[in-house]
Amino acid sequence: MKRGSGVYRAQRAYFERAYATGEHGWPTEGVSPMVARFLRTFRSRDRRVLDIGCGEGRHTMAFAGAGALAVGVDLEPKALARAREAADRGSVRGLGFAQADVFALPFAHSAFDVVLDYGCLHHVRRRDTRRYLDQVVPLLNPGGYFLLSCFSTKFKHHAGERRTRDWLVHNGHYDRFFRRTDFDAMFGSEFEILEVTEDRTGLYVFHNVLMRKR
Repeated sequence: MKRGSGVYRAQRAYFERAYATGEHGWPTEGVSPMVARFLRTFRSRDRRVLDIGCGEGRHTMAFAGAGALAVGVDLEPKALARAREAADRGSVRGLGFAQADVFALPFAHSAFDVVLDYGCLHHVRRRDTRRYLDQVVPLLNPGGYFLLSCFSTKFKHHAGERRTRDWLVHNGHYDRFFRRTDFDAMFGSEFEILEVTEDRTGLYVFHNVLMRKR
């Protein structure tokens, strides 16, 4: 997300600091409940998987561990360094990590059977939604799966937080908040939406969406 406005420049600086210290507050191990359910039912062996905004690579490694050929991409080099270290410690095979901008993903159309986005879309400005979709959607094979996790409108950074719109800039990063109905509007023409669930950890509330490309 390096292109465009100063918002993205500030956001990149925020994530650089977060990964430099490791004190960012989001999970670095294990998998989300929706990913765990998906892995129990999906035949992962030799499937091609892309993890967008992979961070320390927890989901990338889970798919590789299940037999997939998994690639994790992130814009922040420090995140990728942590992901590679974790993969080396776990002796995980069948995966790789690369630096990439979500607005310029370096992959061919229909290159993947599964795409995950756990934490990228909700840092994309509303006006850049189409740019995001134009990069991500073509990467999936027809019949491929898209697993998305993003902030719910119920998400709060702190108790008592009040918002009058579905986005804000918080501590140097852009956050967008989604209603359940937003996914049909954004993805319904190109995807069958199979499942929408909600995860809550204290004040943090996320939508988790499982979709299949038409």
